[in-house]
Amino acid sequence: MGLTNDLLDDIRAQLAPDDASLTEARTRRGAVLTAAEDFYGALRTFVSGSLAHGTANCPVHQRDKGLDADGGVVLDRRTWTSLGPESPSEDGPNTTVEMMVKVIEPRIQETYPKATLTITKRAILVEFHQPLPSGEDPSVDVVVALTRRDDNGLWIPNTETHGWDPSHPEKHTELLTADPAQLRRVRARAVRLAKAENKRNLQPLLCSFNLEAFGLMFVEPGMGPADALLALWLQGARDLSRRLTADPAEVSDPIKCEDPSAAVERLESAGGLLNRALEGERIGDESLVRSALSRLWPDFVAERPNEMTKARTIAATRAQQTVRVGAAGVLTGGAGTALKAPRSFGSSQARG
Repeated sequence: MGLTNDLLDDIRAQLAPDDASLTEARTRRGAVLTAAEDFYGALRTFVSGSLAHGTANCPVHQRDKGLDADGGVVLDRRTWTSLGPESPSEDGPNTTVEMMVKVIEPRIQETYPKATLTITKRAILVEFHQPLPSGEDPSVDVVVALTRRDDNGLWIPNTETHGWDPSHPEKHTELLTADPAQLRRVRARAVRLAKAENKRNLQPLLCSFNLEAFGLMFVEPGMGPADALLALWLQGARDLSRRLTADPAEVSDPIKCEDPSAAVERLESAGGLLNRALEGERIGDESLVRSALSRLWPDFVAERPNEMTKARTIAATRAQQTVRVGAAGVLTGGAGTALKAPRSFGSSQARG
């Protein structure tokens, strides 16, 4: 599986967010969580989502609005005695979430004066309106959660219903970042590749967390990149054909999927194309390998060796624009290295 695995690793390298964006996303998340710790009755904060799980991809190539860092603040129910389904009054989350906005907003605007805060269904979305030279402008989603009295996990808000739902984002992060390191890395890379393929659809058939759950369920020690991805797709398809995917933390309801039959068909098709690439490698047909993989990731696999992929063309254009900005005197510090320079296939790969 040498060529196939090399190409998969090259795709993953093209998908990787640049270091400057990752660093800034973590910095902004830290600032928001530090501000949230000042809220009355805050017990602790946590990090979650793809950035914490090591499964984030570059949003430029994924039709995403931008890199997003997730986290949360946990309120102590001994302080907030009226909140949640287990309290006598069963107060909903909306008023408390609005109070949290009033605490976070002025603290964040001291450093990021253009920042705006919006209450969404589950979280407070913090947008900074302060893009990096690369154009990235990482945002932060912070969940106002509540400890549960008798069960594992947390109560998290549903501001649309003025209610609470059980979830365990801390456990999800623990599971996806646990040792052994080799298994964690291979699983994260398989998930990132699967997420990229899934988002070729304007309306992806599966949510990213569903693919992370498949990774936890089916990627096993000793697997290589292609084996791990095959297991995620084909065993995931088999599991989804008989049930909605269970919450890995065994706290929430099964993961929602609008059209399981279509998702199963897509997973099976993806696995079939990867098997076709592996067959091409076994018979020594590089063109067959590239043809199969380019159908899965058309922006990231060139039909012929040494051709520039669409993703690298975009990166090169953005890098040139960044250099021009720097020449005009706007770019400062080391931010000019934020974008990865395009490289020919076969050079050293960035690590996820």
